[in-house]
Amino acid sequence: MSELGSEAPVKYGATAKWLHWLAGFIIIVMLIAGRTLESLPIDERTQIIMVHSGLGTLVLVLLLVRLWWRRGHPPPGPTPNMSARQASLSTLMHRALYVLFILQVLFGMGQAMFLTEYPVVAFGIIDYSAMATGNEGLARAFHIAHGINSLILSILVLGHIGAALYHHFVEKDAVLRRMLPGGKV
Repeated sequence: MSELGSEAPVKYGATAKWLHWLAGFIIIVMLIAGRTLESLPIDERTQIIMVHSGLGTLVLVLLLVRLWWRRGHPPPGPTPNMSARQASLSTLMHRALYVLFILQVLFGMGQAMFLTEYPVVAFGIIDYSAMATGNEGLARAFHIAHGINSLILSILVLGHIGAALYHHFVEKDAVLRRMLPGGKV
């Protein structure tokens, strides 16, 4: 059920906002930090990979919870000034982000499972390395997929942020405000 009964809500609820901003913050930090991992010495890299894999696992959980939550709490619809094309692009962008974020975590898990250089244990609990035998070829394939997907995600995240800022500063509509904590619509 939405916040206004059978009508689409005017803004996102508190749970959707928390899930969005928490996952968004972690994702942005990981996309930025992930770019530096390969340039680090192996001992530093292994320590950071443990944190990176834990945060990636957390992002997957947050995204799955958000998707589950969204089933019973639909997002607000397009604003009145939004064209049909903008509404379609918005829907496409959100769906692409969900799919690519989930794929990013799965590519990272696949890489961790087949890595032969060192074990990857998320949060010191989830031993991805023990889930499969080491295979340098598969680890490399997942590594490449993880890297390419990371670039695509970086572009889409920047596009998502840019679109929100465009709506706020140019269109002067409620698109950004309805997702801000305490945002008045």
